[in-house]
Amino acid sequence: MDEQTNTIVGLIFGVIMIIVTWITISKREQQLDEPDDDSVVYLEQLTATSTLQNGGKYLLRIVRQSGNLQKDDQVFDSSDAAIKVAISTFKRAKIEYAVITKNTNVEFFFRRPYHHHGGKSEGKKVGSVEIYKIE
Repeated sequence: MDEQTNTIVGLIFGVIMIIVTWITISKREQQLDEPDDDSVVYLEQLTATSTLQNGGKYLLRIVRQSGNLQKDDQVFDSSDAAIKVAISTFKRAKIEYAVITKNTNVEFFFRRPYHHHGGKSEGKKVGSVEIYKIE
């Protein structure tokens, strides 16, 4: 293939990626407005959505998009305190809502709604939160 053909193919793939990204973001935003769907919620709704048991100790783990830890694990005396710290971390990262991936009485996991392709710091962005009941 010559250079002009490569350019055209690259542009077509770029447009396809933009369309797929736009559709994904639109779908997540529609789920936010659906009152019966608890899989995508605003950060302020996370505490009310959580089904973690009351009492005991809770381990908070904040994970980067790369899969590495964002910071050391933290232990809290209540699930509300752990969720509050997780929410503040997401707000600092300018994440407005979250996708809940697991919500049981002993585990509560949520992540950012889409992968942030932020250049050289791409893998260093906050990716997800895991809260475990440990006692």
